[in-house]
Amino acid sequence: MITIFRRIAALWDGHRWLGAALAATLALRTVFTVVLALSIKLIIDRIVEGNVTGSPVGIVLLLVAGYVVSAGAAIAAGHLEARASARILSDVRRTAFEHLQRLSIGFHERSRAGDILARFSTDIAGLAQGAVKKPRQALQSLLAIGLFLPVMAILEWRLALVAAVAMPAAVYLANRAAPAPAPSLDAEKRLLAEMLEEVDENLSAQPVIRAFGLHQRARDRFQARLGQLEDGSVTANFRVLLVSALAEYSVSLVQLVLVGAGAVLALNGDLAAGDFAAFVALLTEFSYQTTVIASDVLPELTRAGSSIRRIDELLTAGPVNDPDTHGRPPPALSDAIEFVDVAFGYSPAEGRLLDGLNLRLPAGSSIAIVGPSGSGKSTLLNLLLRFYDPDAGAVLLDGVDLRDVDAEHYRDSIGVVFQQTFLFGATIRDNIRIAQPHARDPEIEAAARAAGLDEVVAGLPLGLDTPVGSGGRKLSGGQQQRIGIARAILRSPTLLLLDEVTSALDPVTEAAVNETLVKLAGGRTSVLVTHRLQTVAGADLIVVMQDGRPVEQGTFDQLRAGGSVFQSMWDKQSGFAVSPDGRAGEISPARLAAIPLFSEIAPDELAELADRFAADHFVAGEDVFAEGDPADRFHVIARGVVEVMHRDEDGQEEVIAHLEDGDFFGEMALLDDAPRNATIRAVTPTLTLSLDRRQFESLLQTSSHAAELVRQVAAGRASQNQP
Repeated sequence: MITIFRRIAALWDGHRWLGAALAATLALRTVFTVVLALSIKLIIDRIVEGNVTGSPVGIVLLLVAGYVVSAGAAIAAGHLEARASARILSDVRRTAFEHLQRLSIGFHERSRAGDILARFSTDIAGLAQGAVKKPRQALQSLLAIGLFLPVMAILEWRLALVAAVAMPAAVYLANRAAPAPAPSLDAEKRLLAEMLEEVDENLSAQPVIRAFGLHQRARDRFQARLGQLEDGSVTANFRVLLVSALAEYSVSLVQLVLVGAGAVLALNGDLAAGDFAAFVALLTEFSYQTTVIASDVLPELTRAGSSIRRIDELLTAGPVNDPDTHGRPPPALSDAIEFVDVAFGYSPAEGRLLDGLNLRLPAGSSIAIVGPSGSGKSTLLNLLLRFYDPDAGAVLLDGVDLRDVDAEHYRDSIGVVFQQTFLFGATIRDNIRIAQPHARDPEIEAAARAAGLDEVVAGLPLGLDTPVGSGGRKLSGGQQQRIGIARAILRSPTLLLLDEVTSALDPVTEAAVNETLVKLAGGRTSVLVTHRLQTVAGADLIVVMQDGRPVEQGTFDQLRAGGSVFQSMWDKQSGFAVSPDGRAGEISPARLAAIPLFSEIAPDELAELADRFAADHFVAGEDVFAEGDPADRFHVIARGVVEVMHRDEDGQEEVIAHLEDGDFFGEMALLDDAPRNATIRAVTPTLTLSLDRRQFESLLQTSSHAAELVRQVAAGRASQNQP
């Protein structure tokens, strides 16, 4: 609790004059309570003594004046409290938001949006109670107790002494007797964050939910979260209320004993009637203020303490990515980008993805970085973007270490198009303008034309001033990517970085976007990261990454020479015919023969088997199948990327692998109907060609060796935690 008090005091540091003014208004209200009690004493004493001569107007006027002052002080206190609350919450929100902007990209990738939103909404809002309202009540109560006790001691020092000792003791014992509510309050906050994350995911996934009839699944998931939150809230609230109730009744018991003792003293003539009446009035207020602290302020401060801890966790989160704004300007990039003995890992638990990497990328060239998932190609791009810095070694720009370069100035010289272009809920024009906030309209319009947005804009009544909707939902994936390209064009970058730009597009749109990218890359250094090899044929240099290191470099024709890693990757992605919209496709018998399961099947049987494969299209975020589902189909990825998910001991899903064009999964479904041992979820729009077990059974009757091949391949993949 002391830590909470210190944290609350720190929140008031910049608003001390508000605190002083608030304390003054509360003191005025407290003084009026004492004046009222003493006025009652005077009136009763005069009545008891039989001194009823004279006019009571003076006392009445004094009480009326005191009442007016007290009422005015109450109104002023309310205004000051509201102002203090607004300013303190604004301070916390501003500090938290600015800290979020400075946190590393790794923090944002690891964090759950629902948890951060909960800290920004419910936790910070909880500070209005814990940092302002309840401290105000505590201050008012402490001022009252501090003023009442001396007056009570003057009236009857023995009872005042008992009250001063017994009431705090009663509060302390009550708090010790009740179970501590803090752990259950922290758990409630965590469960609330998980529920908010569920709602956020549901809202984002509405197209998938509606298209595939997942409403009941969504309801069941939400109901499970809601049930957990309900149970957690019951426990947390009951513990808070138990502390309040025990404290309140303990204080009331002490008050009852003191009133009884005072009555005995008054009846025995040891305490004047007026003194007794005034003492009881002050004791009642004393007890009330003690009860407020014990049953309201302290429990609510405990509740606020949970919010304060969660906010402090956010404010102390790291590492902070504080760009060096005092570094040198970036060089013109006329020689090369070099990775020199670079070692890097995203976390100690994951180990190093790059270790001793050396790579030279010539300036003015178009460079493609390819490789299987997990090979380190996207990590190279993250280092070039300075989302991360190497753990060892250096990334050099014309011989200058990027860590010595002004980070903001460096990023101003970069154009980047991501796999998915994020669009703000504004117009097309405004979404392009974010690349150069001071760009003029003619410059934006020229960038839009160069990015191939002419036809899109021409078909819209408001043209470039058309709102795109939240997250760009009113535009297609291809249109969104063209806006991303327009941003890069508007910036006119020295270095162009492209991250899987077309992986989520259909073949026709991909070809059109690639044509635009070739024009954009002309004459400048460009680095393209992709897993789809058809897009890199025109690159000046292709770098093949494997296990965190470059294993091959050369032009497209050089790498197509026999026996290369690139050639094997090319073969894996070949042999598929995909429709222009990316929703239908076929696999050739020759490509089928390259899959170990079917390598020893006769050509005529392969041709028949290839015809049995059916096309299945999955949108991003959709499950191909879920862990525990019955197994009945074998899949080959013709186009797209999926992630392999497995539930850990706590029931949380974790990604254990990614599969892409040419990969296959679910081979055990060809032999038996054992439940799926993992969930397969589409990362990008994905087309798979699948074979039903029943269609495969006839083949097994003619080729007994095929079943053994399936078992061997399945056993090998199981040892690598793949489905």
